[in-house]
This record gives sequence, structure tokens and C-alpha cells, in this order.
Amino acid sequence: MILFLLVRRNERKVRSEWHALLNPRGQRLFESARNEIESHSLMLDVAMNEALCVKQLGDIDEAIRFLNIGSEIIERFTPNLLSLLSIMARFSRMVSAIAPIDPLIPKDFHMAELVSLAHLHRFMNQVIVSAKQRFRLRIYIIGKGLSIASHYLISKIKDIVLHKNQEEKEWREVVEIEQDFNTLSRESLRSFRALLEVLSGEDARRLSQDLRTRVASTHHENQVM
Repeated sequence: MILFLLVRRNERKVRSEWHALLNPRGQRLFESARNEIESHSLMLDVAMNEALCVKQLGDIDEAIRFLNIGSEIIERFTPNLLSLLSIMARFSRMVSAIAPIDPLIPKDFHMAELVSLAHLHRFMNQVIVSAKQRFRLRIYIIGKGLSIASHYLISKIKDIVLHKNQEEKEWREVVEIEQDFNTLSRESLRSFRALLEVLSGEDARRLSQDLRTRVASTHHENQVM
């Protein structure tokens, strides 16, 4: 309940950056994906920042509670994002052309591993000629980055919780990794829109069906867990 109120308080900070028109089916798909990604990103951002603020006020137990909330969001949301990227890579093979998207920017990340991955992306983007291949490379790089950030974030949170570590550096690093994860989430959304802009109506319908199947499967897995 506390997290919900904090998210509502910060909702006005979220601004749409999408202006180009999509066909009606594509627009619905994009809005659905955007709502899911932005809501999870916002909840994660609030949880991590509240954990840091509460910790600075001296309430380590409450701060750890917020960290655990953030960890749960990451654990449940990462498979959704990776599944979306996998579907995007598959459907990108069906289009004849796709608009180019800029590669990831190294300075947008804090983790050394993600900075290196972004440098590799920029280099490989210059080598690859086909826009479709560049798109699939982008999807691959984002997926690898999300896996790395998710693993590191969950591991660091577990370590802090286990030892009740109060070192400022460790907590700041958790927040920075969370920011990197959200940056990759936004890049996933940019890629999704670029794909929707070139999919035919029939392909968009099939993509929608695949996404519904994915959501149903993930919901079932979460219930089992």
C-alpha cells in the first residue's frame, strides 16, 4: 500500500516521448507494453530510492523491506521483458525493412559490464550493414544487458539483506544498477515501437496473440511460485 501511494505521488514525473502515429492494432499493442514497462519501472525506481532514503534516516529494517520489494519486482518483471525481446527478434524476420535506431550510449550506464556492452554495440552497429540485422543485434544486446543487470541487482540486494550491510557505497550501487535496468527497459520499448511501425496488420495480430500467450504463461508460473 505504501509503495502504491508513493508511485501515485511520482506518476506526474512520467512523460510520453512517443509522437508518431501507429495503426490502431499497433497502437493498442504499444500502449499495453508501455503501460506495463513504465509502471514496473516506476515502482522499481520508487522502491529503490525509498530504500536509500529510509536507510539514511536510520531505519535499516524498513529500508531492507523496500529493497525486498524491489527485488521481487525485478524477479517477476525480467522474464516478461526477455520474453518480449525474444518475440520481437522472431517477428523482425518477417519484415522487409525497419527504421534504424541508434545504438546504446555507454555514458547512459553505471555498471562497467553494461558500459562495455554498449561500446560493443556501437562498434558492431558500424560493421553490420542490414537494418534488420542491426535491429536483431540491438535486441540481443538489450537482452544480455537486462540479464546482467537483473542478476547483479538481485545478488547485491540479497547480500545486503543477509548481512544488514549499511555501507553507503553498496546501497548507492544498488540504486545505480536499478537505473541501468530501467534504461534498458526503456530501450526495449523503443525497439518494440520501431517493430510495430513496420509490421503488417496480420503480423501485428499474430504478435498480439503471442503476447497474450506469454502473459497467460507467466501468470501461471507466478501462481505456481
